[in-house]
Amino acid sequence: MSRFDEGFAPPSACVQWCQLRTYDLHVLDDGVEIDLDWWNNHLDRAGHDIRLRGRDLDGHLVSDGVATVQRNDLHIGTDLADGDHDSLGLLFLCAAWQGSHKNRKAIRRFPDVHNPHLTRPDENPVAKTLTVLQRCIRDRAVPELPNGSWSGWPDTPGVGTSLMATFLWAAKASVDGGRAQLIDQYGVSTLIHEGWLEDPAVTGFTRRRYDRYVQLLSNWAIDIGTSPELIEMWLVQRWSARKSEARFGSNAQPTLF
Repeated sequence: MSRFDEGFAPPSACVQWCQLRTYDLHVLDDGVEIDLDWWNNHLDRAGHDIRLRGRDLDGHLVSDGVATVQRNDLHIGTDLADGDHDSLGLLFLCAAWQGSHKNRKAIRRFPDVHNPHLTRPDENPVAKTLTVLQRCIRDRAVPELPNGSWSGWPDTPGVGTSLMATFLWAAKASVDGGRAQLIDQYGVSTLIHEGWLEDPAVTGFTRRRYDRYVQLLSNWAIDIGTSPELIEMWLVQRWSARKSEARFGSNAQPTLF
């Protein structure tokens, strides 16, 4: 942990919230409604041999319309992403889940993972991103590649820090601070509000700063006796609650997962 984080204890509201919730029910069952037609049309137009699916109210697999995807569906081998490359399919499923979540800062955005700087006419335009994703899954870690960026993250066109973090969590990858965790601007803004001395913009997170963020969540989870995932969910929820309080007054009810 950074020396700046020493003595930075979890707020009492975070402790109480997390102790009343469970990993299986509140993390893995965290579901969102996804517009499959929107995503699959974009995948088709982008030339990807990938199709996303979801579940209807009865739990049956569906390929069109609005369907539910739970966080528990974000894993390698999921049956909700059909395509030639499991890793790329999982990335788009993570993007769909994250971008459709009503309680998170992320917006629905189709990631353009094509390499804009091809060196050969016959080069696979998604090879650069695909190599990184496959290495993440194989090694369960962020790969150290020669084409990495100044920030310490591998060069993955169109992905971004927040989506990469979600993919790493789904791939059960680890970083220096512990198992990779989701990172959302609402959650980081809560940390800054509570006194964390770091860059407030998720888009500017280097690998080293992300590692410190993960380590902070892991240490808080140990202190509380909960999971880092619940800590991260509280951070996001707390920011939404503060927004509601600012808009409607102190009698506003916080948004709960």
